Amino acid sequence: MTNGMRQFYCAALLLFTAGAFGSSPASQTDFPARSVRVIVGYPPGGTLDGPARIVANALSQKSGQQFVIENRPGASANISADMVAKAKPDGYTLLLSSSSLSSSGALFKNLSFDPIKDFHHIGRFGSLPTVIVARKDLPQKTLQEVIDYSNKNPGKLTFGSPGSGTGAHIAGEVLNRYAHAQITHIPFKGSAQTLTNLLGGHIDLMIGGLSTIDSAVKGGQVTVLALTNADSYSDLIDAQPVQKVLNGTNIPREYQFETWLGLSAPAKTPDDVVAKLQTLLQSVLQDPKVQKELLSIGVKPGFLSGDDLRKQIEKEMPAYAKIIKQVGVKLD
Repeated sequence: MTNGMRQFYCAALLLFTAGAFGSSPASQTDFPARSVRVIVGYPPGGTLDGPARIVANALSQKSGQQFVIENRPGASANISADMVAKAKPDGYTLLLSSSSLSSSGALFKNLSFDPIKDFHHIGRFGSLPTVIVARKDLPQKTLQEVIDYSNKNPGKLTFGSPGSGTGAHIAGEVLNRYAHAQITHIPFKGSAQTLTNLLGGHIDLMIGGLSTIDSAVKGGQVTVLALTNADSYSDLIDAQPVQKVLNGTNIPREYQFETWLGLSAPAKTPDDVVAKLQTLLQSVLQDPKVQKELLSIGVKPGFLSGDDLRKQIEKEMPAYAKIIKQVGVKLD
């Protein structure tokens, strides 16, 4: 082989090596280089859709690339979770993760994904109170009066939720069990439909996220009875947790579940891509404008890292499994 040919092959090898080993880090460093899909397992206009759009819009402005909301509702958000779990792990398909990841394993026997192993969690960006409200003309004006009436008239009062197996449904059954009440559950397809039926007088009570009920609360169209969360949200709503409202009712703190919202990626998404997304998410949450927008729809902004979110899910999963079995929550 001549010296000229040797030089040619060496140069070609160097170019190949640079292309093979240099392109991947560069593409990841430049992330995002195109639009990112955020899969939301709830219908447009629902309790969790609004917060997702606020954060996606902020991420778009911060990154210079579009974070596009894609609604894939159904099966208690399992359709969206399964879709993202099986997506290409490149950071361009994300999941609006929520408390449903913690409860799905207990509700569905043959879950097609693992809430821990199949995701690389980016972080939590907020939480919202779950509120118990009553139709305005209900004679019982406090939760204690509702419970007392229910005990004397089992099954006569009804409570609506966004669907069987949702956090609101579980919260209602926890209330039934620990307050010894017998309030009949009526499931609907989403929070908006539940609220419509409450305002129309077709159900007596509703349990749902504040982001859907907030306008009705501020407009005086419903009576606020209590929060199902363990802690108060005094900066969002003037209401107290069930534990403080009811006399002699002791609901264990681990069953006063928090409704949280976050972003998650497929499990094998590169660490540096996830780190970039986490930095972006943390940055937009520090923006006073974003904080104000989230608070205006009943969501309390607050960042929690992906590792801490994973630990929270790991802690919540057995608690959900235990209480779901105890209260007998079933999917209709």
